[in-house]
Amino acid sequence: MKLDLSGISVLVVDDNAHMRSLFRAILGGFGIRRVFEAADGADGLALILDRQPDVVICDWLMAPVSGADFLSLLRRDTDEALAMTPVIMVSADARKPVILRAVKLGIHEFLAKPISPALLYQRLQRVVTENRPFLRCGAAVHPVPRAAMPAPGAVSPAGQGAAVFI
Repeated sequence: MKLDLSGISVLVVDDNAHMRSLFRAILGGFGIRRVFEAADGADGLALILDRQPDVVICDWLMAPVSGADFLSLLRRDTDEALAMTPVIMVSADARKPVILRAVKLGIHEFLAKPISPALLYQRLQRVVTENRPFLRCGAAVHPVPRAAMPAPGAVSPAGQGAAVFI
């Protein structure tokens, strides 16, 4: 079933103007009309404070403020609603250490470039419909890893809790 995404807003943070334009076109094809653009992580942080988007799509490799720096600063924001904004990280560098670092910093999803519109739609649909809980780890918040979440419909035995280590 196709999800109506027309009511959400998306911030695209990428230092490549062509990629931002491509994302805008793809998101427009999904029915998303409110798309904001930032050329690096610093601009992205300013826009997220001003526009409060529902989802952020962020490139990993940017300068002077990288996607990793952006995500780290976002997850430490004192406004918890902003700090918990879903982030889909995109990168041409999809090596395992990069993905693991992005997960550790608190992404919701990761997409390798070049971007597939079908996979982007799938990831957007998941972050919009999934009400993923967050944990506070020191000064930062992080989404609970899916592997630590109970399966849909599963009920944990009474009196038993689960420890989650990030």
